[in-house]
Amino acid sequence: MAKMKVDIVDGPIDLGKPGKPRYRTVHKDGKAVKLRVVDADSPQFEAEFLASFRASVRKAREENKAIRDKI
Repeated sequence: MAKMKVDIVDGPIDLGKPGKPRYRTVHKDGKAVKLRVVDADSPQFEAEFLASFRASVRKAREENKAIRDKI
C-alpha cells in the first residue's frame, strides 16, 4: 500500500503571484476566441490556475450582466 503524506495547514495557503498571462487566439466558426494558457509544469501552477479561473468567472459575470441589462 502506498504511503500518503498529509500536511495540516492553519490559515490560508500562500499560492504566490501568477506570472504574466499568456493567450492563444483560436478561430471557431469565424469568430476569434482568446484562450488563456496555463502550463501544468509551471512552479506557480496553482496561482496561474486560480488567476485563470477568476478571469473566467469575471468574464462570465460581465456577459450575464450585459444580457440582464438588455431585458
